[in-house]
Amino acid sequence: MTETHDEADKTNSSRRKRRGTGPMSSEEQRLLATARPVKPVVTTPKEAEAIPLVPKFGRYERPDFERVESMLASFANRRLGPVVNVVAKGFYGAATPEERENAGIRTAFYSFFLYTYRDPQGIRVIDLFADAGLPVEGRQKAALDACLQARLVVMTIDDVHVGKHRMRGRDLLRDEPITALDRNASQLVKPGERLMCWQIPWGTSWQPIGYAVQVEQRKAFALDRALETLCNNLHAVRRELPEQHAANLWWLVHRVANM
Repeated sequence: MTETHDEADKTNSSRRKRRGTGPMSSEEQRLLATARPVKPVVTTPKEAEAIPLVPKFGRYERPDFERVESMLASFANRRLGPVVNVVAKGFYGAATPEERENAGIRTAFYSFFLYTYRDPQGIRVIDLFADAGLPVEGRQKAALDACLQARLVVMTIDDVHVGKHRMRGRDLLRDEPITALDRNASQLVKPGERLMCWQIPWGTSWQPIGYAVQVEQRKAFALDRALETLCNNLHAVRRELPEQHAANLWWLVHRVANM
């Protein structure tokens, strides 16, 4: 297992989560509906002023992201406490007692809940937070924009530059090149290995956030076979796993890494 730079348990207690694709109870739907803020109706002029083309990401620093994620976690616990418990119950359904108490896995659960889990209307917790109208401005607004693009990535490590904290490789499931920047992870991973974590854009690169799972090179073939089996069982293609079956994917990679 690999800790990324921002790893810190942002909650006071272990919570459990449901696997992400099954039907929701009427009570859970009610809780999400009442927690979602109502957008005020705003009349906008037909002829909007031209917005200058500037890079959307890269205008924030790590502390800006950490502050935004702390606000996001507090928002989720305050507004969606009962839903957190329901979702956590599913997420930890097949976990061992030791895994249920593991702080790193708890961080991974919160990354899943905040950035990937969707309600029946397809809305994530980060979407609710962004729509709540909280006072997030300047560089923290840029960090929030980046968090809205957060995604779960399983990347192959082709090249590591420790001095630049840089890892180059491919997104194993989306089949696209990727460059990630992280001080801690770049000191631990080696070419040929796999790294799974949530990532957010930063400039033209990506930043790992939360808790990362490191898969040794000797287990790469086993991981490929396990991913193929998961796709067959879920009747899904690889590109669908990070978004539609993220909980299943996370636990599968975690099991392979620790077998």
